Order: sequence, then structure tokens, then C-alpha cells
Amino acid sequence: MNRTIIASMVRLRILRVLRDRSSLIWLLLMPMFFSLLMGWIMGGTGSGGSPGSAPRFMVFDQDQGPAADSLLEPLLDNERFRIVRVDSTLSDSEAQEQVARQNHTAVLLIPLGYTAGVKAGHEVELRLFYDSDRLSSQTINTLLDRSVLRVNTIAAARQLAAEGLAPEAALPRDRARSFDAEAFEDLWSNPRLTLAASTLGRIEEDDWVLTNIRQHVGPAYVLFFVMMFLMMSAKELVAARQDRTLARLVISRASSLDLVLGFFLGGLAIGLVQSALLLLMNSLAFGLDYGNSPLGLVLVVLLFAGFSSGAAVLLGCLAKTGNQADGLGMALTMTMASLGGLWWPLEIVPEFMQKLGHSLPTGQAITVFHDMIGRGYGVAELSDLFVGLACWFIVALALGTWRLRKVVTT
Repeated sequence: MNRTIIASMVRLRILRVLRDRSSLIWLLLMPMFFSLLMGWIMGGTGSGGSPGSAPRFMVFDQDQGPAADSLLEPLLDNERFRIVRVDSTLSDSEAQEQVARQNHTAVLLIPLGYTAGVKAGHEVELRLFYDSDRLSSQTINTLLDRSVLRVNTIAAARQLAAEGLAPEAALPRDRARSFDAEAFEDLWSNPRLTLAASTLGRIEEDDWVLTNIRQHVGPAYVLFFVMMFLMMSAKELVAARQDRTLARLVISRASSLDLVLGFFLGGLAIGLVQSALLLLMNSLAFGLDYGNSPLGLVLVVLLFAGFSSGAAVLLGCLAKTGNQADGLGMALTMTMASLGGLWWPLEIVPEFMQKLGHSLPTGQAITVFHDMIGRGYGVAELSDLFVGLACWFIVALALGTWRLRKVVTT
């Protein structure tokens, strides 16, 4: 192994990128521009958005009582939507139409006498209409479910702990009685307050725990542009083949392994620096928190940049011209980005598309980010995804090494 040649190839590749202003545009400026643009288009205004720009959650509240105030309190001041509360009503079909036309992200119908029914322990039904394809609407459904569960649990606890007290009375300690498991099971199985939710979107359950669209868009476009930049750089290897640079390096006692490592490590260094800068810029500009696992963040960036650099070596050996390398690199990047969930979350596509996406390195990498950001996962919980990324990385580099050796020896 000739370390001098390898280091010279890495250094030369980095210098070429730094000297080319158009490369710097695609390296840093365009990823941030697309993160800003797509975050705005997909509704991810974040904490910096004005209150009037958030999607409207319309609450048609005929009751206007304290029980309705308590129900909606956990949903106030949410950055993903704004509550507009009126004392009129709509029919179910009118509410569905309002959501379908995207006039409102969700509509909740609170019937007249809601507060009185909750106090008296009567069964009361709320009706929610929401679009499960919109993040703001999914958030409303989740938060409202929790609020309804809270109301039912409080009501059951009051009835079990101090039966006979007035609804608004405090619960004195000396009135508490022993817990009745059978009575609680009856109250749990037959809740007084129910929420009938009707969805207009593709999915009926929200398993996506991100709270801000920028938590997807930021990492997604980091991965997209890292892969695109490295794949498009495959034309440098094509040029080195055509102008006999590889042949001259072989004559100067460079082995095929030296050439592979020179091109691979040069691309890896560019990918790591680009990833680090873009992740830092997203954190500063949009306040993104990447979770509690620095090691997980390092691993996903290292493995994905390694795969992209290895794939670029393979592409540079297969393409016959620089233009062909550009075309194939762009096509492969676009295809893997769309199928792997970089343009839209895999959580909102059909199940068979989710399985396909999670089998690709793009889908595995963005899922790592989702799980670290939204669920607080660490390396242990993400081990299967890291193994998948490592396999893609090893296969890409092995094929690139094999192909470059054939190119050098023929």
C-alpha cells in the first residue's frame, strides 16, 4: 500500500472541490435552499412561523362550557396548527367536505350539553374529521385521543375514589375508599366520552412521531445531496481512465488497491465534511435536535457517505463517458431518493412501498434519523438498520474494487 499516492489523490480531489465555485453551490447552498423550500411547501413552518400561517383546526363548539375548555387545553399553542373555535355547528357531510377541500386541516364537532353530560356521567360522543396525510391533522388526532383518555380516566377515578361527591368538589383524603378493580374495568370498557374519528387520507393510524416537517426535510436533503454530489463526481474517475492517468499511476508503482482507496477516501472525506456542515447548518437555522445518540449520528453519516463514495467508484468504472456517468448518477440518486423516502416520508406510503424503501440505503438512513429524532433511539435499537447500511457499504466498495482492478489490468 502506497500511502503517499493515496494521500495525494485524496488531497487533489478535495482541492478540486474547493476551487470549483459551482461545486460549493451544490455542496452547501442548494441543500439548504431545498430544505427551506420543501419545509415551507410541506407546511413545516416550525416555531418561526407566524400564528396565522399554521393550518386551521376548526372546533364547532355548541357547548362553550368548562368541560370543552379542559378538553382543548392540551391542544392550545401548538406550532403545527391553530385552533379556531366557533359556537355554531356543521353536519358530518359538511365537515368532511371542509377537510377534503383543505379549507381546514381538521374539524371537531362538540355537541350542545357536552359539559352537563360529562358532569352527570352520561355517554357523550365527539366527532372528529381529519386528513391523515397531513402532519398537522395527524398531530390533532393524537393529541385529542390523549385528551379524551385523560377526561375518561379522571371521571373514572373520581367515581371510584369518592362516589357521591358533587362533580366540582375536591376529593378529601378521608372520603377515599379502597380500589375496586371490577368497577374500574367496567368504567374502562364503557367510557363516558368517546371520539369518533373519520379520516380522509391513506392511513388510519399515525405511527410517525416527528412533530415538525423540518425534522424530516433537513436530514433527507442532507442525504440526498451527499449522494448526488458523490455520484456525479464519478465522471472524474471516467476522465482519469480516458486520459491515461490511471495507467501512469500504475507505472509509478500504485496498485489497484491504492487507486481504489485514493478515490474512495477522497469521496468519503468530501461526504463527511458536507454532511457535518449541512447538519450543523440545519441545527442552527431550524433548531433541529438529532436526538441523544452522538454515536448513532456519526455511524449513519459515516456508513451512508461510505456507501455513496463506494457506489461512485463503481459507477466511474462502469460508465464509458463523463456525460454517461452524470446521467446514470443523477438517475440512480433520484430513484433511490424517491423510493427510499427522502422526498416524502415512508410512513405515508402503502405498506409494500415501505418495505421496498426500507430495503434501500436511503430508506435505512432516513429511518435512522426519524428514530433518533422522534423516538430517542440509540445504537442498540437501531442496530438492524446499521447492519443494513454496512452491508450496502461493503457491497458497493467491494464491487467498485473488483471493477477498478479489471479496468487497470486490461
